[in-house]
Amino acid sequence: MPRRGREQAPQSAFRDPMCYLLMSLVVVKKAAGMVTIQSKFIGDFKLGDNVCYNLDVVGVLYRRFNLAEGAERRLLCKPIIVLLASVVEAALYDFHKRVKLFTVEGVKNLTTETINYIRGAKIDDFAKYIDSAKRQKLFGSADDEFYEKMHDLRKLRNRIHIQNEKNAAPRDERNAFTPEAKRRAEQVVEKTLKTLSAKFSRDHDQVGDFILPWTAHFD
Repeated sequence: MPRRGREQAPQSAFRDPMCYLLMSLVVVKKAAGMVTIQSKFIGDFKLGDNVCYNLDVVGVLYRRFNLAEGAERRLLCKPIIVLLASVVEAALYDFHKRVKLFTVEGVKNLTTETINYIRGAKIDDFAKYIDSAKRQKLFGSADDEFYEKMHDLRKLRNRIHIQNEKNAAPRDERNAFTPEAKRRAEQVVEKTLKTLSAKFSRDHDQVGDFILPWTAHFD
């Protein structure tokens, strides 16, 4: 049985020779620069399927980004960054939910102190997930700048609300959603998913691999 979660290209796309050629070029470009991460750490399989779906959407945006130039590339940064931030939030939400609810199976590589803290605390939004991860040193020491990068990405994600009620800087979105911010978002997503996969995997094969459409930032 194939893994769940991957979108399949419509068969009609391969009937037109020119369409087939273009799609072949895209596939080669994608294969030349992508990161594949096992999703075995996921507790909620449907959430995992939806992460796969959103990464498929990101893949489409990246293919357009790679073909675009100048101003169009800049415009594509916002939807890419917002979706990447949502993937990080979903992964952290799923991890904390596993710790709280999977009392029989448990979660390997966690101390009793960490498990008790997560089960006893009210950790129910993106900022609290990040602070909890920092407290438990899930992604490195507590003073690691990675956690600040996570918070920076969270703040950018919040700017899906155009009114920017908290007056986050810069006020102009064109200066907030930049190719450099996109690169930092990639790093946060990649390190988050790779770490969760390496340290907290389960014994299941229910969700498709997570495909990141860029060249790896980390080994």
